[in-house]
Parts: sequence; structure tokens; C-alpha cells
Amino acid sequence: MKAVSLIVQFVIFFTIGLSFFLLIGNLFKFQSDLIKRDILESGSTLSLNQLSAALINAVNSCKSCNNVSIKIDQKPIAEYTQIYQLSDNLILKIEPENKIIKSSLHNLNYSINSDPTEFSASKTITLTYDRTNNKLVIK
Repeated sequence: MKAVSLIVQFVIFFTIGLSFFLLIGNLFKFQSDLIKRDILESGSTLSLNQLSAALINAVNSCKSCNNVSIKIDQKPIAEYTQIYQLSDNLILKIEPENKIIKSSLHNLNYSINSDPTEFSASKTITLTYDRTNNKLVIK
């Protein structure tokens, strides 16, 4: 009977130890997910504002030039893929999260024509504004 109680005691202590280990591991995973989500939200708005400011800078930078080109290097935000689209608004899509953020471009979209293609931020973004055709192209 004494040998059975040792086995039961070992199983109970093992179960308690495993449950504490899993509890602490899940606590750190939950905190990591919270921090990653906060970084994703603040970083995506900063990235969208940076691209919006570069678009406004391309349109307003040189009044006597025919073409203006600006290159921007966007860094990944919390290891997520960023896809931009310039249509009526500047739209940022975060791929695995299916999160969409929009920027109004400060009503710049009403005065210029744009090409509504999607482009990824994993490579260098080139903003080209053709003043003669009043067209903004993003590659």
C-alpha cells in the first residue's frame, strides 16, 4: 500500500508541476501577443502616415517639374506583410491579421488621378507624380 501512495503522490506532484509550467508559459505567450498587437496598431498608423506624408510631399515639392519621384523604404511591422493600395483613400492591409487601415490623404485624392493597384511594402516603394497628366503612380 505504501508503494501505491508513492506513485499517486508522484503523479499528483507531476500534474501540479506541469500545470504551473503550462500556466506560466501561456501567461508569457499572452503578454507577447498583447505587445505584438500594440506594436502592430501603432506601427501601422505610423507607416501609413509616413507614406501619406511622402505622397503629399511628392505632389507639393516641385511646382515647375514635370515628374517627381520619391523612394521610400518601409520596414516590416511586427513581422507582418503590409500591402498598400491607393484608390479613393490610401489603404493599408496587414496580411495574416486581415486588418485594414485607411488614410484620407488630406483630400488629396480629389485633386489627382491615381492608379488603384496594390503594392507590397517588402521592397522599395517608388512614388511618381506626373504633373502634366496629374497622375500619381506607386510602384
